[in-house]
Amino acid sequence: MFSSEKPENISRKLFLIGVPIIVQYLMQYVQLQVDIALLGHYNPLMLSAVGNVVFPYFIHISFIMTISMGATIIIAHSLGAGDIQRAARYSEVSFFYNTVISIIFFLYLYNFSPDILRLLGTPAEVHSYASDYMSILSYSFLLIGIEYSITATLQGMGITRYIMYAGIIRTTINVVIAWTLIYGYFGFPEMGVKGAAVATTISNYSAVIYFVLVLLLSKKLTFRTSLKGIFKPEWKIQKENIVVGLPSGLESMLWSFGQIAIISIVNHLDAYSSGLYILVSRIQAFTFFIYIGIARATMILVGQKMGAGKPEEAIHIGMVSLRYGFFLCIVISLLFIIFPSNILSIFTSEESLINRVVHLMYIIAVTIFPVSVNVISGNAIRGMKDTKWMLYTQIFGTIFTVITCYLMIFVFHLNLLGVFLTILFDETFRACLNFLRFYKGKEFFFKFVKFKKASGSG
Repeated sequence: MFSSEKPENISRKLFLIGVPIIVQYLMQYVQLQVDIALLGHYNPLMLSAVGNVVFPYFIHISFIMTISMGATIIIAHSLGAGDIQRAARYSEVSFFYNTVISIIFFLYLYNFSPDILRLLGTPAEVHSYASDYMSILSYSFLLIGIEYSITATLQGMGITRYIMYAGIIRTTINVVIAWTLIYGYFGFPEMGVKGAAVATTISNYSAVIYFVLVLLLSKKLTFRTSLKGIFKPEWKIQKENIVVGLPSGLESMLWSFGQIAIISIVNHLDAYSSGLYILVSRIQAFTFFIYIGIARATMILVGQKMGAGKPEEAIHIGMVSLRYGFFLCIVISLLFIIFPSNILSIFTSEESLINRVVHLMYIIAVTIFPVSVNVISGNAIRGMKDTKWMLYTQIFGTIFTVITCYLMIFVFHLNLLGVFLTILFDETFRACLNFLRFYKGKEFFFKFVKFKKASGSG
């Protein structure tokens, strides 16, 4: 109906771009989950330490993603329109500003980690662990701006296999070093949570080194990012990166703020609850790290089609992607339903903790379906440069989730069950809105508002 391009060609492009991104995100997921599993078996309190650090850490990363997301979208549109020189300039400018911002974030996180965690209401039992973890992890920000600039450039080109290789390198190094330093093998000191942070930082540096080598040596890139261009940071170009990317960055930051608020609320239950929340959330995130590859490929291909002036083909690509995402969710949902205790036991050997959250596995087995619609439709919408819409729905989602979680815990006393039921309802409602926005476009919502006003006046 929508596209003259053959379905098998669309699927091939989606998988050529998407599969490497899937592998990369799975590697990131494995990296974090290995740390959680090793620390959970070493000392269950350290799960809460990681849980209290993860979301403040990702808030700062989300800010850098603001510029990077804008650069990816504009690069994709520029290449779709055949303007390679414009694509290269947006890449070069993002390098400069991302690097400056990431260094500022390093200085802030390194010096103020204890204060940030006190504001979160981190329990006294885990505060010192969390502070150590965040302080060491902050060193990753020294090079993280370079990493996000390169990944944004590669994704805009639609060349993602290098991102996959970097993820494999990062995770392999992290697993070996984390296992060695947390428990103190091969003559190294037993460092616990500090060892996990050191391992993550070293592995992040290794990925950046690989990316720089790709940028310097690869002959398969669509264009070259020049050092001379990087040191000519035109604000006009950066401003457009921000205008396009800022809503996506703010959206991610809002989501992270919401998670921080939930962690703060859950911290009032007991010292283990935030760790259990992050444990179940990370298991749910497993599906996200699979279909995010399809979603990112959708954003890139939709952006290229929109740049080439072919909106109907862009919509067709999004619909194909949603079908693939739904199929993946069916497979993984069955695993969550059939083997809930087995999956949880990978990350902690405490039977009492497993029994506290095993019922939540059935809720996330349902939640992953609307989440997949949100992620894939949302990336398709971003590919159309309609990035503000996703920000608006995230504002609603964050406010609704935080308030309702508070009521579920302190008024209805449903504890973690209430939190995950709230997330299910929020994701389902926003999935419906985002799908309609993508498939029907802005006009559908304008007509709906006019209809409501006419009905009210009648």
